[in-house]
Amino acid sequence: MLHGVRFLRSAVAALARLAHALIIIRSRLLRLMPLCSPTSTSAIPAPWQQPAAARAASPCGSKKAHPPVGTALMALDDPNKDQLQALSSAQTPVVVVVVPALKQQQQAGERAVETKTAAASKAARGRRPPRLAIPAPMACAPGVDPFGAVADLDAEVATELEVQGEGFCLASRRGVRHAMEDGYGVITDHTVQGASQLAFYGVYDGHGGRAAVDFVADKLGKNVVAALAASTTASQQQQQQELSPSSSSTQLPKTSAAVEDEAEQEQVDAVVAAIRAAYLTTDREFLTQGVRGGACAATALVKDGELFVANVGDCRAVLGSRSGVATALTSDHTAAREDERRRIESSGGYVSCGSSGVWRVQDCLAVSRAFGDASMKAWVTCEPEVSRRRLTPDCRFLVVASDGLWNNVSCQEAVDVVVSAAAAGTASSVGSCKELVALARNRGSRDDITVMLVDLQQFISQ
Repeated sequence: MLHGVRFLRSAVAALARLAHALIIIRSRLLRLMPLCSPTSTSAIPAPWQQPAAARAASPCGSKKAHPPVGTALMALDDPNKDQLQALSSAQTPVVVVVVPALKQQQQAGERAVETKTAAASKAARGRRPPRLAIPAPMACAPGVDPFGAVADLDAEVATELEVQGEGFCLASRRGVRHAMEDGYGVITDHTVQGASQLAFYGVYDGHGGRAAVDFVADKLGKNVVAALAASTTASQQQQQQELSPSSSSTQLPKTSAAVEDEAEQEQVDAVVAAIRAAYLTTDREFLTQGVRGGACAATALVKDGELFVANVGDCRAVLGSRSGVATALTSDHTAAREDERRRIESSGGYVSCGSSGVWRVQDCLAVSRAFGDASMKAWVTCEPEVSRRRLTPDCRFLVVASDGLWNNVSCQEAVDVVVSAAAAGTASSVGSCKELVALARNRGSRDDITVMLVDLQQFISQ
């Protein structure tokens, strides 16, 4: 019985000490709660959003008090009441929290960058673009525009042209460009050294202005006649030397047929050489003018029953027979031709094909041979290709035209149109040329179109 009473007294004492410790802990927690809780229902800003003075005065600002929880828990096992009271009155440790102003510095830097960018953009919008440096004009002949300007010639060049000549006719129409850049030239009833008769026909297609096409139309035919005259004189002198006693004594006798064949071939070679020389001479004379631009050409020379056709560029000459068969007497000089590409590349140039599928020399010019084009003369030559054909009764007419026609009308179609016009009784008029021009335009040609029709029957000996 005595042992039971002692056990109960010990249990009551332990419960009393536990209750006393819990009361002390509760009182300490109640004293700390007002320090870390807001005094009102209004929201309190974060410490970095408060002014410095407010942060210094705030009880929950930069200094916070935390209860010594570890010490309080240790006190639960201490039965000494005085020791618990000493712990309750002990000073709590102070923890100082310092918040750096990194966010404010970042915001200030962003505002500075935005201000600087806005100022630079405003200054750029108000600034004038740099001045363009325009090169000085090249030295030119008196009265010649170095840029090949055609403003003064626009009033003199008609948008449409029709010519009905003796043995030929022509029709021409301007494209959608600012000025007409096609031209033509004709020389008929001309006598060379009082012996043979000749006729010269040419169609020219300029680019970069009318300067080149006007010059070539005026000079090329005259230079061909002059070169033929010089060639005839040289040939006559050579024949006289061959007939002299000194030369005949050292050579073996030849048959009359061999002599005739040799003489004929020499005459043909002389005419071909004269045409080439005239082309190159005209090109050199134009380059001395110091003007821009260039021109393509297709020419026909009829001399002593022989037809000599020459061309540079993409102008074309097509022969029409009595049976209505078309025969192209020229081949277009473009960068798409394999032999022309090899020639250009061997001269240090290059050809390229653009997105439109057109091959160009130095990414610029679509033709590989032409008059002028001084800046590209190293690759764009003016040496023509010359073909020769003996005229026969089957040779009916010749169609000479610029690429404005041939880009939309085939050679056979052009001959068919002329043959149909002849069947309708309009072969000798300009009507067939006009019909070809209209056909090309209706098919979408935007280029200048010039068509010349030459009657070859007038040169056939009856």
